[in-house]
Amino acid sequence: MGTKSEDSGEGAGGCFGCGSTNLRGLKLAFKRRDNCVVAETRLDATLAGYDGLVHGGIVATLLDEAMGWALLELAKRFGVTRSLNVQYRRPVAVGRALEISAHIVDGTENGPLWIEASVKDSRGRLLASAMGEWVLVRESRVRGRVEARQASGAGEEVS
Repeated sequence: MGTKSEDSGEGAGGCFGCGSTNLRGLKLAFKRRDNCVVAETRLDATLAGYDGLVHGGIVATLLDEAMGWALLELAKRFGVTRSLNVQYRRPVAVGRALEISAHIVDGTENGPLWIEASVKDSRGRLLASAMGEWVLVRESRVRGRVEARQASGAGEEVS
């Protein structure tokens, strides 16, 4: 068992989805692409459910994390998931290249936002998708997130 800073970190650095200091985390790095955010990853066997297949909860985490980054990068707001409806289309194989993306579908300035996310394989096949409802929170409630985001260079535009 590591120390708190190694296992969970402080601020966003310890985030399971995107934190660079979380030794057990996914270390996803999202970048803006047009009207969405995108990350690429490969998941190893430590995240498997059945042998050779990524656990469904991890797939849901990929989708949820992408939605959070879409909210942050596209709407420049902070929020939390109110609901997440996942559609598992195909098994997600361990060790394969994946693209995770998300974009904002609808919402109001101060109300909830609806965000859609997807996980695709290297051939562009849809493996899983989700629609989430996100509730906005004050920036002061997410200490360290802004600084960590700026320090990591996250959100830079890619083509």
